[in-house]
Amino acid sequence: MGVALAQEGSFGFALQAEQGTYQAPVTWLPLMKGGDGSGESVRLQKNYALLDLADSNDYESRYFSGGEWAEGEVVVPLIPGSLTNLIGWIQSRGSDNQGAWGSVLIDCVHEVKKLTDVKVRRARIDLVKGQPVICTLELGGLKMESGTPSSPNMSTAAPYIFREAAVQIASGGGALAEDINCERMQIVIDNAVEAMAEGMRLTAGVWPKRMYNLGGVRCWGALSRDFVDSALYDDFASGQEAGLTVTLTRGAASALISLPRVLYTGSDMGLPGSHDRRIVERVEFTALGSVDGVTPPVVMA
Repeated sequence: MGVALAQEGSFGFALQAEQGTYQAPVTWLPLMKGGDGSGESVRLQKNYALLDLADSNDYESRYFSGGEWAEGEVVVPLIPGSLTNLIGWIQSRGSDNQGAWGSVLIDCVHEVKKLTDVKVRRARIDLVKGQPVICTLELGGLKMESGTPSSPNMSTAAPYIFREAAVQIASGGGALAEDINCERMQIVIDNAVEAMAEGMRLTAGVWPKRMYNLGGVRCWGALSRDFVDSALYDDFASGQEAGLTVTLTRGAASALISLPRVLYTGSDMGLPGSHDRRIVERVEFTALGSVDGVTPPVVMA
């Protein structure tokens, strides 16, 4: 075997019609490094534990496995024309408010990871000036095995970039209005998926049998902007709810991230303690669903 080069690998996924049925990938996305420099980290977890026994043996000699499953992260750019299935995987809910199942194929050149019954536990969208918009998917899979290479149909479209985005903020109890001063934003979408070990049942096999969404979607994040006015700080200080939308545009394609109700939960606005610096405010927020339970805290389209 020759050296394994990263550019020869691939990541693809598909939504499953039902649990337990693997679906060959229909959406292929390039992978990127995360903000901490890490790459794809989806790993098979064997969950071995050594038995702590007083058994007349000087050495640790016995062990067991608490079950096997797959967990980890992938970082993908948001690419026009490739978001329909990704958005569906992140936010779709079916009967009993349960999230969508997906199948994943990760070709690592000399080994192909084939995952069945995968949910998006959490999605983190990072928008930073001068950079493409990226999404970090925290995945949990009930089953991982060796697969066979596939022929990826990778999109050649360029990803959305934050410079071409439009941000609207509703402040002071008013309507949404464009804000050109945002430099960085992070939106975290948490699907309230239970821990993988909770899915083990009294059945044959090493894989968990269940992976439940324990509640509706939760969303929080933070944004940084030039301190051109005190509108956001005033809303934070007074407890005034706000609203936020981000519209991504690339050519004729567009995507929307809408947070109809936002409550600012923290602000680090203050002097930087340096002569040659401008003041940048950073506010943390929690997105809220509607009081009647009809509208979720975040909607992607």
